[in-house]
Amino acid sequence: MLHYAATCLWFALPAYVGNMAPVFAKKLCKDRFATPVDLSRRVRGRRLSGSNKTYRGIVAAIVVSLAMVTVQRALYGNSGVQSISLVDYHNINWLVFGVLMGLGAMLGDLAKSMAKRQLDKHPEESWRPFDQVDFLIGAVLLTSVVYLPPAHVVAGILIIVPLVKVTVDHVGVYLRLYDSKW
Repeated sequence: MLHYAATCLWFALPAYVGNMAPVFAKKLCKDRFATPVDLSRRVRGRRLSGSNKTYRGIVAAIVVSLAMVTVQRALYGNSGVQSISLVDYHNINWLVFGVLMGLGAMLGDLAKSMAKRQLDKHPEESWRPFDQVDFLIGAVLLTSVVYLPPAHVVAGILIIVPLVKVTVDHVGVYLRLYDSKW
């Protein structure tokens, strides 16, 4: 069971850290490069995705996810790491995989944000379980063009990673990195 959990977490790690990147990019860059993805467009009188979804966040997620995949590839020579790796980092286009992880995480988050807006939910309002799995679904769907994990691993990713995410989010609120618990 521990090996299974480690495998699920290791696969999802680039998407997970990529999903956190926009928070840190916002703190580091303040209002610079904060162009909203929806360019302030509205549908049915509501913003499409809101001011919190920016191109800066997408770029940050891609860069951080790619950096994590680079670390995973560098550690892949270790037999312990190989035992939990689904992806053979020596026989996959790991650059494409990293970009797709970050972009997929952000597209999943963006799709959820757009749905929340159209359902008239406040951006800070909790929307379980979608707030915990949106980025994972996006990352798995987008990376499936280069690698699709087995169904039992996808199921584990959608169960184990959100539990970790909720725990980390609570710590993030405590450290004042986030404004609200998800």
